[in-house]
Amino acid sequence: MNQLTYANVPTPTPGDDWLRLRDAERRARVNAALEAMPASTRKAVNVVECKDDGQVILRLLEPLSPDKRGTLLLDVEDHLKTSLDNALVVWLEPLGDRSSLRKLRGIEVKS
Repeated sequence: MNQLTYANVPTPTPGDDWLRLRDAERRARVNAALEAMPASTRKAVNVVECKDDGQVILRLLEPLSPDKRGTLLLDVEDHLKTSLDNALVVWLEPLGDRSSLRKLRGIEVKS
């Protein structure tokens, strides 16, 4: 199989309906779409931000193992793409450095 099969496919961009909305309106639509998902999914994530470029930033409300977290995020992204806009992409909220040893030594990691 050719490795460049999808290299030249244009990245989808959000439609006019998504672009016309403000962040709060986008979050309301994403939250409404999440209501159609299983209760376990709705209780595991919180919508932080919905950008006009299609990025939907989520916060995990409970710790999940990497395999469960990955599956959950892919399911949420697939649902948002089919119910709201095909160009939406789900991201997790970035976490700061949580190393207690570096904090004790006074080392600060800038990202």
